[in-house]
Amino acid sequence: MDETRPEAEATRASWGEILVGRRGFYTLIINFGTLLFGADTFVVTTLLPTIVGDIGEVAFYAWVMMLFLVGAIVGSASYAPLRARLGGRNALILGAAAFTLGALGCALAPAMRPLLVARLGEGWGGGMIAAGTLAFINALFEPRLRTRAIAFTSITYIASSLLGPMIGGLFAALGVWRGAFWLYVPFGALFVIAVLLGIPRDADRAGATRFPVWRLLLLGAGVVAIGAAGRVRGAFLPAALVAGAVWCVWYAFAKDAGARSRLFPSHPLSLTRAVGLGYWTLILMVVAYTAISIFLPLVLTVLYGVPPLFVGVVNGTMSVSWSVAATLVAGLSGGAERRVMAAGPLCLFAGSAGLAATTWFGGSLDLVATLAVLIGFGVGALNVHIMAKVMAAALPGEESITASSLSTIRSLGMAFGAAVAGAVANLAGLDEVASPDAVRAAATGVYLVNAMPIALCFAAVLRFFRASARTARAAT
Repeated sequence: MDETRPEAEATRASWGEILVGRRGFYTLIINFGTLLFGADTFVVTTLLPTIVGDIGEVAFYAWVMMLFLVGAIVGSASYAPLRARLGGRNALILGAAAFTLGALGCALAPAMRPLLVARLGEGWGGGMIAAGTLAFINALFEPRLRTRAIAFTSITYIASSLLGPMIGGLFAALGVWRGAFWLYVPFGALFVIAVLLGIPRDADRAGATRFPVWRLLLLGAGVVAIGAAGRVRGAFLPAALVAGAVWCVWYAFAKDAGARSRLFPSHPLSLTRAVGLGYWTLILMVVAYTAISIFLPLVLTVLYGVPPLFVGVVNGTMSVSWSVAATLVAGLSGGAERRVMAAGPLCLFAGSAGLAATTWFGGSLDLVATLAVLIGFGVGALNVHIMAKVMAAALPGEESITASSLSTIRSLGMAFGAAVAGAVANLAGLDEVASPDAVRAAATGVYLVNAMPIALCFAAVLRFFRASARTARAAT
């Protein structure tokens, strides 16, 4: 296929084309779903210090996000088989209903373990929403408009990163963190109505496919095994859990390659093909970003004494700059596009290393906010282009599965980021109380460990450029 055509056409596309008429209604619905799923991350990361302060069990601090993301992996992967049985529109409605009920369960949870179960269900519904909205971008917008449509979902994160921290911080300041979850009930119902009225019944349909129970269980088990490695003592058992996690994920992908109804396109983790390298880039980028975003609120609360209402605002600056960067660079192509993509991991590395230094040695709050902006800018510049280019590199006949599986891949990276960060933090001493010394050691360890996935992300980007060039030459 000619990989250069979508890039050239994208430069001729205008924002107005996705904002008026029927396309405008599609854009509104897709971004409403993005807002629901995206805002949850900012609401809950802002609330996490307050939640563990109220119901205790700080050892499960990262698990509140990790299990939500495990659910999102299963939900994202569930979209394709449920789309085949119910149609894309009904599958999206089912995901919205599950997301809303999970949030209701969080609001009613009396202790940490019921909260974790509810987060798992909420994540499943959120994953369905995330996969469905990406799949509908592929189904409802022609190739020349997809980069703009993806970039607009990034713009929606600006609203998420402002509303989420404000909502979470307000309820935390009032001492009623459960109220934040109650808000999802009316908004979830409104999203269902919008999908019913605005999405065509026959959009994004596919042939019959089997539900991938074992593959999803393997992926989820791999993430949980990483998180559990930080909860056990000794040398052998944590190493065994990490090895088991790697095996679970590898075997899940191996089984998927031979399945009749696949979750992923051909060669999803290849180190030589464009789609595989694009997926590796996305996973590694999100692993590092998630680790930073989960623990920054705890650092701000415990080490800097930032009030709850403003904790999420500082944390949210990363996503604001993510969205701004995506908007600014969405129209780039050729050499300029490659330069901003390569700069993404470098900005992420500088930001993470800077946070490690300020957490351990001390630094001003202004410096922390500046580093957060740098991190977000790097992620946004890379994310918008890598997702569009992966869609463009899809093999003939695999366009839909490539688009919808991007959400699963992203959720997998986020879940592993939360699991690794939680394991590192627990091993560093964050397993009983969130004392300043424990938080300082845990967060510094998390930010330093980030150097490994960021370096691998940079290498994957460079290999992606070469693989894309080979694909383009082969098509001409």
